[in-house]
Amino acid sequence: MVIAIILFPLRSSPLGAFFLGRGLTQPFTLAIAITVAHYCLLRLLRSGRERRLVGRDWIPYGMANLRPSDEDIQILLGLMGGRDTLIGNRLARLLMCFSDSGSRAIARELHQDDTALTQAEIEDSFLVTRTMIWVLPMLGFLGTVLGISVSIGGFSGLLADVTDLSKVKAGLTQVTGGLSTAFDTTLLGIIWAVACMVLMSVAERSEYRLAGDLEATINDDLFPRLAQDETTAAKL
Repeated sequence: MVIAIILFPLRSSPLGAFFLGRGLTQPFTLAIAITVAHYCLLRLLRSGRERRLVGRDWIPYGMANLRPSDEDIQILLGLMGGRDTLIGNRLARLLMCFSDSGSRAIARELHQDDTALTQAEIEDSFLVTRTMIWVLPMLGFLGTVLGISVSIGGFSGLLADVTDLSKVKAGLTQVTGGLSTAFDTTLLGIIWAVACMVLMSVAERSEYRLAGDLEATINDDLFPRLAQDETTAAKL
C-alpha cells in the first residue's frame, strides 16, 4: 500500500505505469512478494542472532559432574529462565528434565525429541512461503493471458474498420497496451519469484545451521557436565 501511494503521483511515468498501469495482477504480485521477503528476512535475522548466542559459554567451565539435586542446577535454571533465547530455553528445559527425572538418559531422549521437532518445525514454517512463491509466476501468467486477451480484442476491433484513422490509432493503442500488460506481468512475477526463492533458501539454510549448532552445543557442553546414571555407572 505504501509503494502504491508513493507511485500514485507518478502513475504516468514508466515506473508508475509498470506497477500501477498493468491491471490488478501487478499490485497483488508486489504485495505477496513483499510479504514473503519480509517473513524470510525476519527468520534470517532471528536465526543469525540466535546463532551468535549459541557460541557463548552458557555453563561455567568449573561446573562438572552435576547431579540432579545439586544447587548449581537451580542456579543455572535461574540464570537461563530470565533470558528469552532459544539456546537458553533448550538448556533450561533439559536441566529441568534432568533435575526432575534424575536420569541423564531421559534428558538425552528429550534432547533427541526436541531436535526432531525443530527439524519438522523448520520444514513446516516455510510451507506457506513456498506456496506463495509458487503463486507469483502464476499471477504473472494470469496477467499475460489477460493482456493477450485485451490485445486480441483490440486487434479484432481494428480490423473491423480500417478506413477511419482515429479508430485505427485507438485500436493500436489498445493492442500495445494489452501486450505491455502481458509481458510486464510475466516479467514482474518471474523476477520476484526468483528473488524470493533465493531469499527463502538462504533463510532456510540459516535455520538448519542454527539447529545443527544447537545440537552440537548441547551434546558437547551440557551432557558431559551431567553425572551418569547410577545403573550406567555401575555397569561401567
